[in-house]
This record gives sequence, C-alpha cells and structure tokens, in this order.
Amino acid sequence: PTVNKIRYYSVFLMVAIYIALGLLFLFTDIAVDKFPAYRKEIGAVMLVYAAIRTFSTVRRIKLEGNDRN
Repeated sequence: PTVNKIRYYSVFLMVAIYIALGLLFLFTDIAVDKFPAYRKEIGAVMLVYAAIRTFSTVRRIKLEGNDRN
C-alpha cells in the first residue's frame, strides 16, 4: 500500500511538472536562448501529455478501486 501511494503521488507530481513546463513555454520567455524555436508547440505538447497522463492515471485508479470491491 505504501508503494502504491508513492507511485500515485509521483505520477501526479510529474503531471504538475509537465503542466508547469507547458505553461512556461507558452507564456514566458524563460530559456528562450536554449529553445528559440517551436516554443508554443512544445508547450502545447507538454499540456496535452499532462492531460493524457492524468486521464490514464485516474482511470487506472478507478479500475483498481473497482477490482478491490
């Protein structure tokens, strides 16, 4: 059970990092010298990936909850 909690928290932590990076690429000029091109595309891909990870993780949690009952 403890390992599952750590796994769930780490997944949601990574989703939060993907969202933060996506928003940074979309709306700021941070690291514009290292990533000068395709900033909006990279930001959009990060946000889409965060949404996919969130959806799949929530679905897996619900399925595991249903299997236990």
